Amino acid sequence: MKNDAITVSEFNAVLNQTLSFAYPEVVVEGEVSSFKVSQGKWVFFDLKDSESVVGCFITTYQLKTALEDGMLIRVKASPQLTKWGKFSLTVKEVELAGEGSVKRAFEMLKAKFEKEGLFSPERKRPLPEFPQKVLLITSAQAAAYNDFVTIINDRWSGIDIDHIQVQVQGALAPTQIVEAIGYANTVSDEYDALVIIRGGGSAEDLQAFNSEEVVRAVYGSTIATIVAIGHEDDVSLAELAADVRAATPTDAARRLVPDRSEIQTRVSGYSNSMLSSLESSVSTSRARLEGFYHSIEIRFNNLRYNLADVFSRSCTAIDVAMNNSVVRLDSNKKLLSTLDPRAILARGYSITRINGKVIKSSDQYSSGDTIVIQLHQGKISLKPTDKGDTNDKQQTAISF
Repeated sequence: MKNDAITVSEFNAVLNQTLSFAYPEVVVEGEVSSFKVSQGKWVFFDLKDSESVVGCFITTYQLKTALEDGMLIRVKASPQLTKWGKFSLTVKEVELAGEGSVKRAFEMLKAKFEKEGLFSPERKRPLPEFPQKVLLITSAQAAAYNDFVTIINDRWSGIDIDHIQVQVQGALAPTQIVEAIGYANTVSDEYDALVIIRGGGSAEDLQAFNSEEVVRAVYGSTIATIVAIGHEDDVSLAELAADVRAATPTDAARRLVPDRSEIQTRVSGYSNSMLSSLESSVSTSRARLEGFYHSIEIRFNNLRYNLADVFSRSCTAIDVAMNNSVVRLDSNKKLLSTLDPRAILARGYSITRINGKVIKSSDQYSSGDTIVIQLHQGKISLKPTDKGDTNDKQQTAISF
């Protein structure tokens, strides 16, 4: 018997090897108790039912949902015996089980995200009014996919829809959705909007869209995001973190693209309104132009009348001035005529000159001077004789 003995460590190793071979993974359902987090990294809790208890361990990184004592959950785990001789489950995935647990986890995460501001309206972005290319994250096998695509094509055909296939429920769904959103962020310049949808289901079926990792991925999307999960009454945390929440996948399609007929009606209304406004503007401009033309015409007529009046008055003034000038000229001519020496000579007067100068007095005469008498017709030149002339006669020259 001594030679058959093994050490405790060897026993634990053999037992763990046997467990890993027989039960590499197990799914266990139970109620959470003694839940605690150590050093912000390690999570310890027990799963129990009415008769038994098993310890569980998981890291905070792996835990994707909020837990507390009393919740009913399912865990996917590997059983093992620790070196301290305690049997436990090393948990890989946690899934909420039961409506009460799902609802409680939802409320806990919602309160946490609200405190962090993940649902703040101020950070939400509007969707483009006329998107040309969108990225759709959902399962192509779901009815929501066909409903969405059909409504999009009915309302606004020609939009380019790229699809990423993911599971929308189950343990793998959160990871696939997060990876799809991560890929979308790497090609964000190619798309106008990111769409995440799934149809209705139970609270447990929709649990992936209430997981912390999916909610934070939606919040961190670099593309404007619209999320529609479940029926109209269903509200997921992913929808609250999105830029736009739609009640259903069909509603998401309606919110994403406009209705072509409505746009045509709106454009027709705009065209009619613009045409009416243009006609009114043209009519107003025509009236203003006609008023301006009428005003110019009145001013031109007034100016023409004023010019005619000025011209008439100027002509009258010129006539008056010319008549006055003629009168003054006649008067001056008469005056000059009366002052003309020839007129005086014609009346019988004469002008007497000595040496070319007119004399007015006999005192101006000297003996021997030649006297020239200017008559109306002709003149008489008198030159006295020498003093020795006994007859004392003067020499006379008459010229005409």
